[in-house]
Amino acid sequence: MSHKVRLLLVALALLVVVVLCWFFLLNPLRGDITATNDSIQVERTKLSAAQAKLAQAQGTREEGEKNQARLVELAKIVPASEELPSLLLQIQDLADQSGIAFIAVTPGDLVQSGRYAILPLELEFTGTFFDLTDFVYRAEQMAAGPGRLLAVKALNLKLASGDATAPAAGAGSPDLDVTMTLYAFQMANGGTGATPPTTASSTQPTGSTSGQTVPSTNPSGQ
Repeated sequence: MSHKVRLLLVALALLVVVVLCWFFLLNPLRGDITATNDSIQVERTKLSAAQAKLAQAQGTREEGEKNQARLVELAKIVPASEELPSLLLQIQDLADQSGIAFIAVTPGDLVQSGRYAILPLELEFTGTFFDLTDFVYRAEQMAAGPGRLLAVKALNLKLASGDATAPAAGAGSPDLDVTMTLYAFQMANGGTGATPPTTASSTQPTGSTSGQTVPSTNPSGQ
């Protein structure tokens, strides 16, 4: 056998080996690699979808926390019950900040008004006109605190005892005796009619001026 024939046979044998390796080793391996890449792509798609859901859930949780905080604020602005002691403390704090001197606070009967109920309060106090305007402003802005939602419904003014004559020019603002009807709001207890009346009593806040008398009980609050 000549040298060229032997080389040709060796080349053919190598070619056969390469072809066999291709079909039995490399080609299946390429298929496995392709399948693995496809699986990786599918898992990446699932991961992206899961991350999007997680981000949405986190956003929902944050929004829920904000809503929960807002509900807490609303519960302070319009509570589910009268919470009269807390309300009187808030009003007394407004009076201290405004410089007025309370004589009495008389709660009236709770009245249903649709989804809400109204608690009328009759306030009697003394102070200058500027003290009064400051108190009214603070009362109507108290809900931004947040505090109770209040509304001034009636206001009567007269010169305080001992200031029967008008002050001279430049003498400053005179003291006034003030009677005010203030509405505090709360959630309704259900039904459309008024709730059974509660016994209302005149309450003298802790900051009342000494020597001043407290009016007798006024159950109607009028």
